[in-house]
Amino acid sequence: MTKTINMAALWRDKSAFADYCRNKLNDPHYTNWDRALLAFIAEWFDKNDFVTVHTSGSTGAPKPLKIKKQRMISSARMTLDYLGLREGDRALLCLPADYIAGKMMIVRSLVGNLNLTAIEPRGNPLENMDDEFDLAAMIPLQVYNILNHPDGRKKIERIRKLLVGGGAISAPLEEKLKELNNENFSTYGMTETVSHIALRRLNGTGRSSHYTTLPGVTISRNKNDCLIIDAPAIADGTVKTRDIVRIIEKNKFEVLGRLDNVINSGGIKHNPEIIEKKIENLISDRFIVSSVPDIRLGNKIVLIIETSTPQKYVSSDFKNSLIGKLPEFERPRDLLFLESFPETGNSKIKRKKITDRALAGK
Repeated sequence: MTKTINMAALWRDKSAFADYCRNKLNDPHYTNWDRALLAFIAEWFDKNDFVTVHTSGSTGAPKPLKIKKQRMISSARMTLDYLGLREGDRALLCLPADYIAGKMMIVRSLVGNLNLTAIEPRGNPLENMDDEFDLAAMIPLQVYNILNHPDGRKKIERIRKLLVGGGAISAPLEEKLKELNNENFSTYGMTETVSHIALRRLNGTGRSSHYTTLPGVTISRNKNDCLIIDAPAIADGTVKTRDIVRIIEKNKFEVLGRLDNVINSGGIKHNPEIIEKKIENLISDRFIVSSVPDIRLGNKIVLIIETSTPQKYVSSDFKNSLIGKLPEFERPRDLLFLESFPETGNSKIKRKKITDRALAGK
């Protein structure tokens, strides 16, 4: 398999395509990403009514889930209809087929009879491409890398509808996306909901700070203000998340943070994601707000930055800029640094491991 393939012609005969994929799984010329793609297609066309998918592992060890193929088909149709995609439209797969986001790009192409081009997942997937696409999905880091390339804006605008998910979109990146002339969406979802159940427009006249659910999805909150999702076409029962949200209308919500990350410092509960948004324009590197044990406060707020040059953040100017952005009870008591943040297999950061490593000085 070449690094760029258009599979539309192959899967006109789906049975032959599945056989082709099975036969190529042990080909020594194929890389791991090739095999993941082939293995999923072979699994999709086998006799089982489900596929096995692994969670990302961003909040714990990855775990396998059996998801019915019919639910994946329903999810694909919801997205295709919502975005107005039609048979023959061109789709780009530049995410690993090991995880739900990559798998669902394949399923959407199958269900919608899209012409899918698959390329090896990399930091800048458009670096050697000048093609036009109607649909693509990327993580924020890929979008950031593309837009920091000299002709990146022109290339990304050749994607008519771009889905951005799998991690937080920083304010500087969102500002860049806001200026683009294509249609860009932030996605909200998880493996348990078979990819996204809501979209947030990042640019154009429909630009919004909140997510809008896809048709057939009902939302509510529990006593901790965490989102509850009821989507019978795509999820087996009610999905109880640990994402703290504000529900604006019956089908619109804003994500405020995650219950697992809430910091209790001196008896005051802090949402680190809210603090991060207040200071993200001050920091050019990746960072998180976290906490470490403290004898006086119980837990104290700390700022952990991914950088190999921490000197630029230990100046009085930077500390004063934090003071200007944050009230005293939200200010980090310490700055910690790591050269590299630990990530999951699909590039989500592992917040707990980041804190553990920073505390250990590694």
